[in-house]
Amino acid sequence: MGFGTNVALLGQGGTVSVSIVDFAFNPKTITVPVGTTVRWTNNGSAPHTVTSTSSPKAFDSGTLNPGESFEFTFKTAGQFPYRCAIHPSMTGMVIVEQKEEVQEFALIHSLAQSKIFPEVITVSKGIKVRLFNTALDGVHPSVTISSDEDGKNPVFGVKPFAVNVGQLTTVEFTPDKAGTFFISHRPHGHNIIGKLVVKE
Repeated sequence: MGFGTNVALLGQGGTVSVSIVDFAFNPKTITVPVGTTVRWTNNGSAPHTVTSTSSPKAFDSGTLNPGESFEFTFKTAGQFPYRCAIHPSMTGMVIVEQKEEVQEFALIHSLAQSKIFPEVITVSKGIKVRLFNTALDGVHPSVTISSDEDGKNPVFGVKPFAVNVGQLTTVEFTPDKAGTFFISHRPHGHNIIGKLVVKE
């Protein structure tokens, strides 16, 4: 009896269940973030094992009689194949991924309205920020993320960037300090300023 791949999307520290039944692991392959605990439960009528086939062996449940469970927490990224030592044709795979946490925002820059929408974005210190910028009605050269409204003191290693109509400019950075900062654009005689609030 075949089973498809199941992708488990969890935050770190969650638990994913795998059922052992009909001489198969269900789901056969799972993808989880680092820090996830996988619980295998023998829901069949025969004894089975959950035995790593990687070298060195990452885990081994020993014999699981019907109704018994085994748990293992995956603390590193990688692929972890396993099988039932009693029934070697029963195989499974745990794929462990290092998930990156990213805070994403879409910013629209308007010359006509002299604004950036949204006017204030709030992010958390130490977590990567990804800004998707586009212009509504004009070109914005030399947009800066700065500690001052004039854009003279860039922060977080972000170089001045241009925002064009109909094009997407992606800017990424990781704020390393809390406070209120400014996304500013001074050319053309416009005073276009948005606020970037970084919380601890």
